[in-house]
Amino acid sequence: MNAAEQKPAERRRSDLRDHKRKSILAAARRVCDRHGPEALTIRAVAAEAGYAPGAVYSYFAGIDELAIALAAEELGHLARRMREAAERAASPQAALEAAAQEALNATAGNAPHLRLAGRLISAEGVPPGLDRAVTGRVIAILEALGGPLRAATGLEGVAAHREILCLAAFLIGLRVLDASGRLAPLGFTAESLLGHRLASLP
Repeated sequence: MNAAEQKPAERRRSDLRDHKRKSILAAARRVCDRHGPEALTIRAVAAEAGYAPGAVYSYFAGIDELAIALAAEELGHLARRMREAAERAASPQAALEAAAQEALNATAGNAPHLRLAGRLISAEGVPPGLDRAVTGRVIAILEALGGPLRAATGLEGVAAHREILCLAAFLIGLRVLDASGRLAPLGFTAESLLGHRLASLP
């Protein structure tokens, strides 16, 4: 095979590998949708994808790596939805409210794919490429909040970064409290507290 023939062959192999990896992630998503992240095992994903378990290990070193890859995809989808919600808003303040509300909505209820994000904290030995992908998606989420926040408040630099991180941490904590049933007995809703937090921005 000459060099000209080799490049298309390499491209086909790369495309096939990419297709199989995506089909495994899609199968993992379906397993999570039906049974929650607790049911996510290599065997369950392989059965759903129609592969032998060994084939899944050709693409992911283990279930933690697969779960993190799925969580990274979902974080990317969330960042996109937050940007789109902000773009539809009529003012900077409304854009910030829309982006924050979208983050809150996306994590409501079961939200199995985002519940996988807990594995990001405990997993060790995440491949550098996957680690960079997760970091990039987290930054995209922060920017989806940050653009509207800067426009609504006029903050820049360190002051803006501090508020963006505080708002992201607030949203995470708010969702944890709400999902655990701790807010309702106290007479609050996640939405009312989010509104209060946004109104208190500089």
